[in-house]
Amino acid sequence: MSTSSLIGKKLGKYQVTRLLGQGGMATVYVAHQDDIDRDVAIKVLPPHPGQDTRFIERFRLEARTIARLQHPHILPVYDYGDEGDVLYLVMAYVSGGTLADRLRKGPLRVVEADRLMHEIGGALDYAHRQNVVHRDVKPANILLDQEGHALLTDFGIVKLMEAGAALTGTGAMVGTPSYMSPEQAQSVEIDQRSDLYSLGVVGYEMLTGRQPFNAETAMQIVLKQISAAPPLDNLAPPFVGVIGRALEKSPEARYQTVAEFVEAFSQAAHSEAAHLSPARSTASLNDATVEAVTPFPVTPYPKTPYPPPTADDARSPAAYATRPDAPAQTGAGQSSGAFMPPPTGAGTTNPPPTMVVTQQGTNPLVLLGGFAIIAVLLVVVVLLVLNSNRPPGPAPDASSAPPQDEPTRSPDVVVVTAPTAAPAPPTFGRVSFSSVQAPGDTVSLRADNFTPAPQGRQYAAWMINTETGDVLLLGTVRIDPLGAGALSYTSEEGISLPTHYNALLITAEETPGAAPSDEVVYSGAVPLTVASALAQILQESPDGLPPRSGSGANTSLIEGAISEANIAKQHAGLAARATSVGSMKTHAEHTINALRGLEAQEDLDGSGRADNPGRGIGVPFFLDHIDQQLATITESPEASVQLQSQVELIRVCILNTRGWMQEVIVRERALLASDSLEAVQRDMEESTHFADAMVDGIDLNGNGQVEPFEGECGLSQIIDFGIAVANFGIVEGDLQPLP
Repeated sequence: MSTSSLIGKKLGKYQVTRLLGQGGMATVYVAHQDDIDRDVAIKVLPPHPGQDTRFIERFRLEARTIARLQHPHILPVYDYGDEGDVLYLVMAYVSGGTLADRLRKGPLRVVEADRLMHEIGGALDYAHRQNVVHRDVKPANILLDQEGHALLTDFGIVKLMEAGAALTGTGAMVGTPSYMSPEQAQSVEIDQRSDLYSLGVVGYEMLTGRQPFNAETAMQIVLKQISAAPPLDNLAPPFVGVIGRALEKSPEARYQTVAEFVEAFSQAAHSEAAHLSPARSTASLNDATVEAVTPFPVTPYPKTPYPPPTADDARSPAAYATRPDAPAQTGAGQSSGAFMPPPTGAGTTNPPPTMVVTQQGTNPLVLLGGFAIIAVLLVVVVLLVLNSNRPPGPAPDASSAPPQDEPTRSPDVVVVTAPTAAPAPPTFGRVSFSSVQAPGDTVSLRADNFTPAPQGRQYAAWMINTETGDVLLLGTVRIDPLGAGALSYTSEEGISLPTHYNALLITAEETPGAAPSDEVVYSGAVPLTVASALAQILQESPDGLPPRSGSGANTSLIEGAISEANIAKQHAGLAARATSVGSMKTHAEHTINALRGLEAQEDLDGSGRADNPGRGIGVPFFLDHIDQQLATITESPEASVQLQSQVELIRVCILNTRGWMQEVIVRERALLASDSLEAVQRDMEESTHFADAMVDGIDLNGNGQVEPFEGECGLSQIIDFGIAVANFGIVEGDLQPLP
């Protein structure tokens, strides 16, 4: 089966629906898994001459190894398979983009870089303890979920490509030059310290918005990785020693574990944050005065074996931080996350795309010694351009370049600080709700920077209703050495968890019993109004549609709205497919009356009666009641700004639906006024388009998702975004009164 013909086909139990991205090392598709009704991402490896039974068996072995990696910040691999010449991995589908996408907008704030470094580093450290080396750590392989948290992906892909090249006898150096360690660039044996080097490059880029090494060709970048000193003058002083040690050419001179590096990075981040004043932290980095400094010397990376570290190689962080050419810190608020000198050429502002470098024959060595560069063998370089599964961002134009003249100095000002509310406590993770079999039947807990559980005890997670005292044990949470952990729970009864519970307790327990102990270590909550409002919007409401049988519960408000909208959508389609003017007008009346419901029932087609194929209530009635429930959340004195922002996403969907409803009515009235089918063909098409949008939304920006934006989300998305209203952060200590 050709990988170019997979759309519309099945790979195992996965129906391939569309292409997500394509690069030199894999092609990624979105597929649907019907048995549990979810979308997945399928990464298909390219076929090549080495794809024989040995390679397929190696693929299966590597896939099983990757699938065993279970960590909250590693993208889970659900499945793998081979059909004909198609080898594929099935992974979770994440729609938030990549860190590479985020970095196209510029460097991160120090606090954001620190958080992401903990998440990525925690994932890598866990993998290394399972004896798995990633080999291609880079921003394009770091996915971001909708809340901005990192998921490391593509474990083992480079190793498989290297294996394929070895089986074909070509010899290869496979990877991404801009993030490749010196030892990987020379095709010598690597270990976890190679990943650490790549993570150091990612850290550098998060802080500065650029990569340490750029050049016109991939091979030039590779040579710089092997021999050139990284430009650490781009970094704020606290990070110079940390990043410098991570980017040492000799693995022995680097940090020996990712956990060590992450801890040092975090200490530098806290040191830097302490020197940032509010005024300076929000200023443009281009306003900073930058002095050119001489990069510290870096010894060229030796081939093999690694020599024992010398005093020059194994520099301590203090040696970097106190080097005489480092920029001095002259006062509070002077430094930021990165010093950004103006770009010196196109190569620094528009780096070449990601590439796979494949070498034929002998590996070229670049050995710098004494006063000469030893000549290398002739190399044939084949560059396969990788787009990291996305088109590259636009190159910056002249108008976006930093100013080249002297930086301006702000005049002295007097800052008057207004009274502000107490800052929110730091969070140590998040509770998020989702749907598997029923809306909100699943809760996921992510722990960040947790302290270890007391000796002889374990952390237990409980959902609780703070009004009724009802509790639900979710399970125990295992915390790794970097303080990360995860737990997921799905209600077997299909209970909508955010409508029953509004708080979480993390307790220290020897063995969890029927109720949580008094030793509450972490907690989190949303106001009770969230649970009660979501219950009416998503589960059951006295204002919902009554049961047709006369017994049972009413529907939820959103079910009522979708039901009436679907009937109108059906009749808009019937009007558009009508074969006579009379039939067209009959269904146009049905469409309008089904939509308006209690607002008005009119004899629009002149038949002498006002027909309504719906329940007679209409869409606006339910939207009005959803708005009322949302108001109980936002107008509560306990509602945080974050909670109000989440509610606004639902309101956007409601506004979109109201607008599309009016568009349908306008076009159906045009049908009623016409005595010709041909004259209103465009109105028919547009009416069905807007009727579909009311229920299913529109992917206006063409990114494969219907998002909570103006002109995109409709009624169906209110379910997903409504559940997300109940998400909340985890804080230290027992539950406190909500602000």
